[in-house]
Amino acid sequence: MQTPGTRALGRPLVIVNPSAGRGRTGRELPHLLPALRDALGEPDVVRTRRRGDATVLAAAAVRDSRALVVGLGGDGTLNEIVNGLLTDDRVMASSPGATAGGPDHPAGLLPALGIVGTGTGGDFGRSLGIPHEVGAYLAALRGGAERAVDVGRARFTSVDGRPVERFWLNVLSAGIGGLVDRYSAAAPGFLGGRVAYGQAALRAIVTCHRTRLRCRYEAPDGTRGERLLDAHAVAVCNGRTFGGGMNIAPMARLDDGLLEVVAFQTRTRWRLVRRFATVYAGTHVHEPGVDHFTCRSLDLEPAGEPPGRRPAAGLFPLDVDGDALGDVPLHIEVAAAALRVRAPAA
Repeated sequence: MQTPGTRALGRPLVIVNPSAGRGRTGRELPHLLPALRDALGEPDVVRTRRRGDATVLAAAAVRDSRALVVGLGGDGTLNEIVNGLLTDDRVMASSPGATAGGPDHPAGLLPALGIVGTGTGGDFGRSLGIPHEVGAYLAALRGGAERAVDVGRARFTSVDGRPVERFWLNVLSAGIGGLVDRYSAAAPGFLGGRVAYGQAALRAIVTCHRTRLRCRYEAPDGTRGERLLDAHAVAVCNGRTFGGGMNIAPMARLDDGLLEVVAFQTRTRWRLVRRFATVYAGTHVHEPGVDHFTCRSLDLEPAGEPPGRRPAAGLFPLDVDGDALGDVPLHIEVAAAALRVRAPAA
C-alpha cells in the first residue's frame, strides 16, 4: 500500500483500487490522473494493494482532517472507504433531524466522499443521479454540491462464523444476492457489467433454495412489526439500483432515514426468472410474489431455528454493497444523514 511522502492535508485524497473493473482501473490510471487534477486541483493519490487497504486509508484521512476523500474503483471500494470514514459511533446517536455538515451533526467533522466509479456496477452513483461514465463522475466532482445521505449499519455472521459489524451505502441483499456476488466475480473478463450480473443472477436462481425467515422490524412511525417470509431473496435498500443497474427499489431515497425492503417469495424458479426480468424496469414491485415494505431497522433470522443455534453455513448468504461477506442472522439499522457526498448540483 502506498502512502504519500509529504502530505498537504488541505488536498483531496484519492484512493485508487487498481484491480477494480477487472484490472481496467490500473491500466487506465495514467490517463485518469490528468483529468482528476483538472477536477480537483492537486490531490494526493494512493493505491490499494489488498482487501481492507481503503478502510485503513480512509480512517487516516479522518484523523488528518481531510476535507474530501475520493474513491476511484468499484462499489466494494466505496464500501471500504465508508467503513474507514465512519470510525466515530456518534453518527449513530445523532439526531435524525440534524443535517450532515451542520454544527449539531458529527458528519460535519468527517471528510466528504467523492466518487469516480470504474468498477462493473456503479450502482451507488446511479442512486445519486450520476451516469456510470467517468466523465459524469468527474463533472460531479468539479461542479457538484455536497449532499447528506443515510448510511446503513449491519451486524451479521461472517463466512467463518465470526460476528461482524459493517456500514453500507447502497443495498444489502440476502439469498440470491450473495450467490450473484460469487458468480459475477468468476465471470469471464470480456463480459460487460450488466451481462456478467445477468448471467450470475440466472445461475443463482437455479442454485438458491427458498428459505423461511422471521423478520422483525421497526416501521416508519416507530411501531414494531413481524413478518414470516418464505423467500429466495430479500433486498434491504438505501439506494435504488444494484447488480449493474437492476432497479430493485425504485421508491428508495438516500436521504429519508428509511430502508426499503423487497422480498421475492415466488413459488417456482420459473416465476422467479420472470420476476427478475422485470427488475431493470422496476415493475417487479407490482408483481405477485414480490412483497415490499418500509422500515427504520430490521432483524432477519431463519424461522424455526432454536435460540442461539447457528444456522447451516451458506443458508442465506449476504451481498453487502456488492461483496459476499456473511450470512443470516442479520440486524440492520439506518443512520440518517451520516455522510456528505459530492453529487450533481440540483
